[in-house]
Amino acid sequence: MKSLKDIKFKELILHNFSLKILAVVIAIVLWIVIVNIDNPSKRQTISGIQVSVLNGSVLIDKGYTYQIESGSVISIVVKAPQSVADELRATDFYAYADISERMTDSDRVQIHVECVKEDVKDQVDIISLRTEYVQLSIDNKVDKELPIEVVITDTPANGHVVGDYSVSPTTIRISGPEAVVSRISGARLVYSVDSMTENVDDMVKPIFYDSDNKEVSTDKIEVNRTEIRLKINILPTKWIPVNYVVSGTPAEGYTLLSKNSNIDSVNIAGTREALAAITSIDIPAGVIDINGITDNKVFEVPLGSYLPNGYKIVSSISTLKVTAYVEKFSDNIINVPFEDVFINGQNDRYVYEIIEDEDVLSVGISGIESELVSITSKELGAYVDVSMKNPGIYTVKVYFDDSEIYEVKGNYYIKIKITDPNEETTPDEEESSTGEQTTDEGETGDETETDLGE
Repeated sequence: MKSLKDIKFKELILHNFSLKILAVVIAIVLWIVIVNIDNPSKRQTISGIQVSVLNGSVLIDKGYTYQIESGSVISIVVKAPQSVADELRATDFYAYADISERMTDSDRVQIHVECVKEDVKDQVDIISLRTEYVQLSIDNKVDKELPIEVVITDTPANGHVVGDYSVSPTTIRISGPEAVVSRISGARLVYSVDSMTENVDDMVKPIFYDSDNKEVSTDKIEVNRTEIRLKINILPTKWIPVNYVVSGTPAEGYTLLSKNSNIDSVNIAGTREALAAITSIDIPAGVIDINGITDNKVFEVPLGSYLPNGYKIVSSISTLKVTAYVEKFSDNIINVPFEDVFINGQNDRYVYEIIEDEDVLSVGISGIESELVSITSKELGAYVDVSMKNPGIYTVKVYFDDSEIYEVKGNYYIKIKITDPNEETTPDEEESSTGEQTTDEGETGDETETDLGE
């Protein structure tokens, strides 16, 4: 039998039970309404959240490399009480994509996001991700070693030139996606020496270029070093003469007509001390040897071979070219009319006449074959000298003008008759005597002389 106490408690609970349930529901609704009126929920978009990619070694250990094509920065939509939502920032969230979760042969990875702001993370609901995946570019990872090329631009100060240069190290190693690395054909250091007068010792960042000489970005590759040491010598210059001699003689019957060279001086570079110690480049005898030649010949002499160590030729021409011009000698006969023989030393009182059986004097000459054909009788400049001679008949020597083109072969003589028009005697009355007299040259010859009026 139930006690009175139990009966009263049960009646108390069940009496108007439905009304009591309704009251509880109304109270809860009122509480929610009151709460939302005071601090309502709000949807908020949070932008600029950085996505961390985890476990990239899963690909790298298999010989692959990857690049993030998209999804490295995302936006999300969250729901939270207004007071909380208004204070949320991108740094309050941690987003990551775990490559170990990647499906085989897939190039995208799911993005996960969580709120990391401890005091409010339970009040924040992540509704959606504007970007749900990180998109990857996956390729074979390859290495490549490239030699370092140096490109020096501009020019040093006036009177200075670029000398030797060196790089350390001489190669650089790159690694990365095969598609990118295979495009790179070289590594280059570009350096300007504009107006410089001193040596260069600098660290230079290399640039990479493809087969079309276009620069390739290094964003997707790794390099084993970011800078290369470059040393460049900047040297002063000096102009010095080039001296040479032509040795030997041409073949018999030939002569050296002339010689010329393409340069007479060169510009060299060296240290200031070295430049002060040198005055010329001297080509030894025997280097340019014309012995026995029968035709023109060009001799090429590399001047660097005769320049001591420590100097550098910086002229545009560094090879001496000497041309030797030779011609063959030949003989020729020039017929000189007697009217082309000039009589020097005439006395105005006398009359002078050349008395020879022939009308011309045949003169043998020897000289350069190509020149002889144009020689005329007047060019020989034939003349005799009758100074201090009285009337009579004389055998006199014929002289010729000096020439560098030809040589007169042998000696030539003609007879000159000198008369005085004022003398009473006539040639028919002349008494001739033959005697041996000495000519002007000290040579002995027969001279026939007629005295008129003595």
